[in-house]
Amino acid sequence: MRAERTVSLYGDKRFSHKDAFHDEAVACYEELFCSVVDLHTLGHGIPDLLVGAAGCDELVEVKSEQGQLETNQVTFNKTWRGHKVTVVRTRADIINHVANIRERVSRIGRRAG
Repeated sequence: MRAERTVSLYGDKRFSHKDAFHDEAVACYEELFCSVVDLHTLGHGIPDLLVGAAGCDELVEVKSEQGQLETNQVTFNKTWRGHKVTVVRTRADIINHVANIRERVSRIGRRAG
C-alpha cells in the first residue's frame, strides 16, 4: 500500500515565520528576473518560496546565515518527491542558484537541439 502525503494549503501560522533575510531574498530573485510566490505562511515545513526561472520551478528555503532547518523542514525535504529544495542564506547563494538553473536549462537545450 502506497502512503499518500497531502499538505493542506491552509497553513498553520503557529509554525511559520520569516527569517531576517526573507524579504531581501525575494527582492534579489525578482531583480534576477525570476517569478516568486511566497509560501512562508503555509507552515508544515513547506519551503518559503516557489521560484520560477528559465522555465523551471524550484522550492527554496530562506535562512539567515546562521539559521538551521527546523525538524518539520528536514522531514519535508526528505519526503518531497519533486526536485530537491534549495536552501539560500546570502545574495551570493541566490545569484549562484539562478545561474545554475540557467546553465542546467542551457545544457539541456543544447543536447535537444
